[in-house]
Amino acid sequence: MSRLYAIILAGGSGTRLWPLSRQRSPKHLLNVAGYGDTTLLQDTIGRLRPRVPPERMIFLASQEFLSEVRRQAFEFLGRDADLCTFIGEPVGRNTAPAILLGAMVIAHRDPDGLVLAVPSDHVINDSGAFLEAVDRSLDAAGDGYIVTYGLVPTRPETGYGYILSGDRRGEVLAVERFEEKPDRERAEAFLREGRHYWNSGIFLFSAATIIEEASQFLPDLVGHLRRLSLESLDNLAEIYGDIDPVSIDYGIMERTHRAAVLPVKMEWSDVGSWDSLYEIAEKDGRGNVVRGEVIHIDSDGSFLMTGQRLMTAIGVKDVIAVDTDDAVLVCARGRSQEVREVIDRLEERGRSEHIEHRTVRKPWGSYTVLEPGDGYHVKRITVDPGQKLSLQAHRHRSEHWVVVAGTALATVGDRQVTLSANESVFIPVGEKHRLENPGRTLLELIEVQYGDVISEEDIVRFEDMYGRIGKKED
Repeated sequence: MSRLYAIILAGGSGTRLWPLSRQRSPKHLLNVAGYGDTTLLQDTIGRLRPRVPPERMIFLASQEFLSEVRRQAFEFLGRDADLCTFIGEPVGRNTAPAILLGAMVIAHRDPDGLVLAVPSDHVINDSGAFLEAVDRSLDAAGDGYIVTYGLVPTRPETGYGYILSGDRRGEVLAVERFEEKPDRERAEAFLREGRHYWNSGIFLFSAATIIEEASQFLPDLVGHLRRLSLESLDNLAEIYGDIDPVSIDYGIMERTHRAAVLPVKMEWSDVGSWDSLYEIAEKDGRGNVVRGEVIHIDSDGSFLMTGQRLMTAIGVKDVIAVDTDDAVLVCARGRSQEVREVIDRLEERGRSEHIEHRTVRKPWGSYTVLEPGDGYHVKRITVDPGQKLSLQAHRHRSEHWVVVAGTALATVGDRQVTLSANESVFIPVGEKHRLENPGRTLLELIEVQYGDVISEEDIVRFEDMYGRIGKKED
C-alpha cells in the first residue's frame, strides 16, 4: 500500500470571525471550536495523527505565521514535531501553488505517495467519520482519481460551494460540475435533487496524479516549481515571486476528468462566519451557544461569547455577541457575513482593531498593549525560556524595561546586564539592544515606550534567530 502523507494548509489571514480573528491572528491559530484549549490547527493535527505520522506531515504556512505554526505543532506533538516539514510561503498565491509545492516535495521523497490536502481552519466534530472516509477513498486515489469529500447537505446553505455528482466509480462518484455559492432558491433546489454536496475543500490524490494534471492545466506554475531545489527550498522566495495566484478548484478540479467525490455524513464547517459556527456548536435548551463567563436571562437562539470580562444578556433573541479585550461585535443572527463591512469601516477610519489584538503572539513569547497613550505605550512582555528578541534599534523612541518575574539578560550598546524582579534598565533612542531569557521560567516585564513615533515598524534589526532581518515589525 502506498504511504499516506498530509499537506496541512496553514496560510493566509482572516477577519471573517472578527473580532476574535484578525489579520495577524487568523482563525486556524485560535481556539475557535471551543472544545478544550486546542486551536483549529492543533485539532487538524490530532485528526490526522491516527493515519499520518509526523514525518509525513507537510505544513504550508505563510512566512508571517510560520514560527507560530511550528510552536503550536511542538506544543501538540512534543519533540515529534522535529520530524515534520514546515514550509513558509513568501507571499500568498492561493491553494494551487501551495498544494503543488507540497506534492512535489512529497514526490521527491516518495514517488508513489498518496497525499491528503487539508485546510487547517475547519471544524470536524466526528473524527471517526472523517478517517473512515479517508480509508474508503484510498483505492480511488491510488487508481488516479483526485478525490474530494462532499458533505451531505442538511439545510439550503448559501455560504458554501456545491458539487454536482455523476456516475458511480467504485466507492466514489464522478464529479459532473462544481457550483458556486447559490442563492436561497437554488440551494433549496439542490437539496431536493439529492445529487449535490457541500464542497469541503479537502482532497486526496497521488502526488504523481496531481503533478500530471497540473502539468496539463497549469504548465506555467509547474514550470516555475520545477526550478525549486526540493531538498533545501532555498530559492523559494525567488520563484514564488513569478507565480500567479490560482485556486486548486479553478486551476485543476473544474477542468480535470479525474475529479471524484465521496459523499460523507459528518458535522463539518469551514467556520466562514459566526452563523456557521453557531450551526455546529452545542446549544443549551433554549438554543443558546455560551462561551466564557456569561450570565443570560430569558434569552433564546443566541451566540454569546466573552474572553476575560463578564458578559450579561437579558431578553435577547437570535443575537450574536462577541466580546474581546478591545472590541465588541453585536449583530443579528443571519447577518454575520456583513462583518466584512465593519472591517471596511475600520480601514477607512485608520483603526487597527481588525489587524491585531492587544495581546500579540511572537516567536519569542508575546506582548500586550496595556496603555496606548499619546507619545507613549505601556506593554507587558513575556519571553519564553531560552528565547531572545532580535538585536535591534529604534529611531524614534526610547524604552524602559522593568522585570516583574524571571530573569532577563539585557544587551544595551556594548554592555550586558542581568536583571531580576524589580530591577530595570533604560534603552536610549537609537541604541542597539536585545532582550533575552536565559532562565528556565517565563520572563515577564513591563516596557514603557516614549517618543514622537510609537510604531511596531520603528525597528532596525541587526541579528535575528527567526529570520526576520529586513522586516519592519517585531
